Amino acid sequence: MINYIRLFLIIISGVVLATLSIILTPVNWVSKGKGTYFVYRTFARSVLIICGVKMDVDVRGSFDDNKKYLIISNHLSYLDIPILMCTVPRNIRFIYKKSITKVPIFGWAMYLGGYIPINRENARSAIESLKQAANMLTKDISIAIFPEGTRSRTGQIQEFKKGIFMLADFTQADIIPVSISGTSEILNPNSLKITPGKVKVVIDKPMPFVKDKAFPEDIKKVIVKNLI
Repeated sequence: MINYIRLFLIIISGVVLATLSIILTPVNWVSKGKGTYFVYRTFARSVLIICGVKMDVDVRGSFDDNKKYLIISNHLSYLDIPILMCTVPRNIRFIYKKSITKVPIFGWAMYLGGYIPINRENARSAIESLKQAANMLTKDISIAIFPEGTRSRTGQIQEFKKGIFMLADFTQADIIPVSISGTSEILNPNSLKITPGKVKVVIDKPMPFVKDKAFPEDIKKVIVKNLI
């Protein structure tokens, strides 16, 4: 019963805040997306409170307000998104599956809020989405990416999708590797059962982009090293 109550509260808060985000769309045009960022960060915090998530955050680097960044993280659970929203000290946007745009209210709010839809089944369309993300990336907005493409079902980091690193090449932005541990124990990718618990987040120091085939693997090694 408690689990159903938690899910109900998440849905209700999501509907309310997504509706507010849509209403604030004109504000985003003049505030560089700060309206959407505030609303979604508020939603992220409410989700973590409802799910009983306690966070241990280790920030090992610093963010320069005059630089643009790509946030690259492993992916274990739907909770990874609110975790990043609440721990990364930047106005961030995510690349998301294009079909989610059709979801009433939630999908509309994401699209209008500047989140970038990508069609993984169409290579040309996917490249255009990455270019769109590159154009959006500024010193005011950072892009967060899960290079595995989907949640890990085993807890082990999967192979990084090569296409995602085209974005890094397009932007030449510094990379912030983020390692998340514990979210799959709270909300398993194979279930909607919520079990309150603790999450460890390590935000490592920025890595300058290097146009080298080994660069994705270098980032992956940093993320794996910081997992507990």
